[in-house]
Amino acid sequence: GAGGFGGGFGGGQQQRQQKKKQQQQPSPPAFRKDDPSGVVPLGKAKFPDTRSKHAWLLLFYDNNSHQKDGTTKQYVSQAKQLSEGVLKKAKGSKNGMLFKVGAVDCSNGSNNEALKFCQSKLGKGVKLPAFATVLNGSVDVVTDNSALQSAKKLHDHATSSLLQMDGLIINVNSMQHIQSRLLSSSPSSAVDHPPVAIVLFTDKYETSPLYASLAYRHRRDGFAAFGESRGKNLNLGREFSIKKYPTLVAIVVVSNTTTEEKEENRVERYDGASLDLESLSNWVNGLSKKYFKSSDSRNGGNNRKRQQRGQSS
Repeated sequence: GAGGFGGGFGGGQQQRQQKKKQQQQPSPPAFRKDDPSGVVPLGKAKFPDTRSKHAWLLLFYDNNSHQKDGTTKQYVSQAKQLSEGVLKKAKGSKNGMLFKVGAVDCSNGSNNEALKFCQSKLGKGVKLPAFATVLNGSVDVVTDNSALQSAKKLHDHATSSLLQMDGLIINVNSMQHIQSRLLSSSPSSAVDHPPVAIVLFTDKYETSPLYASLAYRHRRDGFAAFGESRGKNLNLGREFSIKKYPTLVAIVVVSNTTTEEKEENRVERYDGASLDLESLSNWVNGLSKKYFKSSDSRNGGNNRKRQQRGQSS
């Protein structure tokens, strides 16, 4: 039976030597570099900033205590569970994840460098381990105890933080709204390309985390805005010949030389078979290549290339 595991560890001296050895050896990393759970180990160099493509939930922890300290052990396990769940929902595609889960080891490096970095992000009074959301470079520590109880509760906390972002998704229910709330709020950098707004027509009354994640991911691409027409709005649906829900469209303002009206709206529809985040994101990327190409090469083209290469943040 289990006898085979007990042998060979007898002898006081042997145990003492082993203990000494263990103390000298650093703890094995809680998260591997390419962790199967999808959790991304992060440090100063790759810490998400205002330009990061993904929304993040991060675990700040001390790797030396992840095997000894109960709370650290629990948080490490929750981070892995959470990331596995989000990755599974994205059918195993890291690029299709609703948000990414990262881990920052605050015990790394010499002279407490990593600890100082963690404190600079969390604020000095925050004890490790701690979870925090990172949206637009802003770090918000999860202080709500009920959110820390399980991977599912953490998931809900991260998605609701994303959904509560100001101006990420704009509610529209008339053509006038589309004009005044979406198309006229084109970014100032977008003067040399036509305003393009993305609108989701849905029969739901609440914004889906998937659409919020799509809007977040493309918030800096140059689109005028991401709008949503909720609750099966028939009048607006008729204007765009919406036959089924949900339907995602892009409204492009094009200059018109043939009629008296200077501009008209051209509509492009997403007609892919799958409504997963990666497919939708590829469609939105195609639109920005098509309409923002000229300004992009001068503007933020290098940033986007860098992000696509790095994919991590």
